[in-house]
Amino acid sequence: MNAKKLWRALGMLLLPALLAGGGLVTGKTKYTKFEPGDEVLFETDFRDCPVGEFPEGFDKFEKGIECVKYDDHIWIAPSTDNGMRIWKKLEIGDDDFSIEYDLVINPEGKKGQSAKVKFRPLTKGKNEKEWDKEEYFGNEDFDVVFYADRLELRKVGRILNVPHPKEKRMHIAIQVRRHQYRVFADGKRLVSIPFHKTVHGFEFQMWDTPAYGALISNIRVARYTKKEAKPTPEKLGIGVRKTKEGMKLTVPEKVLFDFNKFILKPEAKEALSVVGDIIRENPAKKLIVTGYTDNVGSDAYNLKLSLQRAQSVADYLIYCEKVDPKLFEIVGKGKADPIADNATEAGRAKNRRVEIRIVK
Repeated sequence: MNAKKLWRALGMLLLPALLAGGGLVTGKTKYTKFEPGDEVLFETDFRDCPVGEFPEGFDKFEKGIECVKYDDHIWIAPSTDNGMRIWKKLEIGDDDFSIEYDLVINPEGKKGQSAKVKFRPLTKGKNEKEWDKEEYFGNEDFDVVFYADRLELRKVGRILNVPHPKEKRMHIAIQVRRHQYRVFADGKRLVSIPFHKTVHGFEFQMWDTPAYGALISNIRVARYTKKEAKPTPEKLGIGVRKTKEGMKLTVPEKVLFDFNKFILKPEAKEALSVVGDIIRENPAKKLIVTGYTDNVGSDAYNLKLSLQRAQSVADYLIYCEKVDPKLFEIVGKGKADPIADNATEAGRAKNRRVEIRIVK
């Protein structure tokens, strides 16, 4: 078995440890906190709505709906067992906005009582004449629906288990940034899917819900006045340089590994997710991943460590970023080709690196 095949086999054995080292980094852990838009387009907590009356500020109602008081707050709720629907016209746009609301299920805590509550962004039709047509109301793929024991996004399925929904109060938020439709519950992100629709309003619907079996309040719609910055390679310590053959990415040891180790650090996974994005944006004929060390230690040790590090990076890109394994060439060069002076610690730190060459 040649060296390349040997380290490929070793990489397969080490992959579980590689993923576990420092914990798996995902969108749910990387983007854990919901931040609302800062330019408010619509907001209501129904405080001015008398109990038993219809709420103001909406454009269409179906079935029985009224304002109620619960836990010293005003909410809207279905007033019969037939559910309710309520719509709001609002030119929200196609990106950089947030929509949020509070939801209480089964406020009286009755056994066996179920509820189905749907939020839908209105993504079709803008013409006033289309307002009463069902096809106006948009694509159900983006419906966020609460069922008896779970929260679902129609396009995805179950995104949150809610094992004890009685009297539970949840804060649900939808955030659209960089054309990603992100759903949060109580401030934590549950899922993100692509979004390329223009939103002209929103709808709430309840069905199979008994009278006063679910409550909604604190509806807030806002735009973000500043664009969300995508993580850039430079901010993560990745050097990017165009070459005659394509592109070279240089990732320092401190971003990827602890000293003398070849298991990826948590910071590496964020950096390599950006590397994966760059590779996808720049289709390649070949990807050459090369590990380098400084000049401390024997040549044999440094060659081995540099190859192990290159293999760790390649394995992450293959198995976590889903880059085609047929594209990869893995190389370990040890102390060869220094880019800084090995006589200083700062220079040695620069020399300890992994380079990914994208050959077009």
